Amino acid sequence: MQPQDYCGILLIDGKYVPVNELEKETLEMRYKGLLPKSSKHHKVKKGLVLLPFMDYLTHDVVIHVMASSENMYELRKGFKKLKELNYDLKILVCDESMGEIAAVAKEFYPDVIIQLCLKHYSANIDRVFKVNGAKRSIKSLQKKLDKLNDSFLISTYHYARQSALTLVNQIAELEYEYHPLIRIQQIFQSIFREAETQEEIDRLEDELNAFIATIDLDTCKYADRIRKRYSDYYEKRDQLIAFVHYPDLDIPKTTNLIEGFNSTTLEIRLGSIRGFESETTARNYMNALILKYRFHKFTDCKKKFKKLNGKSPLEIATPLHHLKNLRSRDWVELCRELKPKNAP
Repeated sequence: MQPQDYCGILLIDGKYVPVNELEKETLEMRYKGLLPKSSKHHKVKKGLVLLPFMDYLTHDVVIHVMASSENMYELRKGFKKLKELNYDLKILVCDESMGEIAAVAKEFYPDVIIQLCLKHYSANIDRVFKVNGAKRSIKSLQKKLDKLNDSFLISTYHYARQSALTLVNQIAELEYEYHPLIRIQQIFQSIFREAETQEEIDRLEDELNAFIATIDLDTCKYADRIRKRYSDYYEKRDQLIAFVHYPDLDIPKTTNLIEGFNSTTLEIRLGSIRGFESETTARNYMNALILKYRFHKFTDCKKKFKKLNGKSPLEIATPLHHLKNLRSRDWVELCRELKPKNAP
C-alpha cells in the first residue's frame, strides 16, 4: 500500500511479546550449559520484540517488524521496508536506549533529523543521579516541621524545640549532600520541559556551566555522576534539542504517542494472553492486531488531533487512494481484495 498523506515524522518504540516456546528453549540451553547460569532464580523471560513504525500526524502504523531484539539487523529490515514504500522520512523520534537506531536510519535516509525522546532522557538522568529519594525525604521532614507550627518558639516547649532542631539538621544535611545533583537535575528539567527557543536553551546551558564551575569535582562525592551526565548531554545535544533547531517542523519531544499505542492497543491484550505457545502464533496474532488497529476509527483524540476522530488511520493516511468507499469496507473483505491474484 503506497502512502499518500504521511507527514514524514516517524516514531519508533519496541514492545516485548512473550513466547513460551522461546522461553522453554532458553531454559533448556541454560540447563545444558550452553548459556551462563544466572544468580537470579526467577524464570528467564524470552520472546520477540514488536517494532511499530508510526506516522505522527496520521497515527498510522506504516510498517512493523517482529524481531528477536532491538538490534541493527532487524532495524535495517524495517527501514528497508519503509524505503520500498517510498515513505518520505524527514524526522525520527525515538528512545536513546534503542541502540544504533539513528545510525541505521541515516543509512537509508542520510538527511533525516533525529529527536531523542526527552521524557526517557530525563528519566535516565533521574536514574543516574538517584536524588528523588532524597527529595522525598526532605519533603517528608519539612511536613513534620510544619506540623509543629510555631510551638518550638515557646521556651517551655522543650520537646517541640528539640524535634524542630533535629528536623532542621536532617534537612540541612540532605540538602548539603545532594544540592549539586538536585540543582543540575532542575536545570536539565527546565531545558527539556520549558525551553522553546534557542535563546532559552543557551541561557539554561550557561546557568548549568556556571553552576558546575562552582563545584570542586576533585572532592565532590558525586563527581563521576555529574561528569558522565554533563558529557553525555553535550555528546547528544543536537539530537536532544532538534525541536529548537527546526521550530517550523512541529517536532514532537517525546514518544508518548506510540507508547500510548503500545500500552492500550498491545499491552491490554498481551497481558491477558500471558505468552504465546509458538513464534508463529505470536507473529500471526500481532500482524492481525495491527491490521485491525489500522482500520479502527478513532474516538478519543484530543487537542490538535481531535480532527482525527471518526476516521481510521488508513482513511487519514489514504494509502488506498485508488479504492472507493474505503470507510464502508469491512477490513477482512478489503484485505482479501488486496491479496495478489496469484497468491494461494
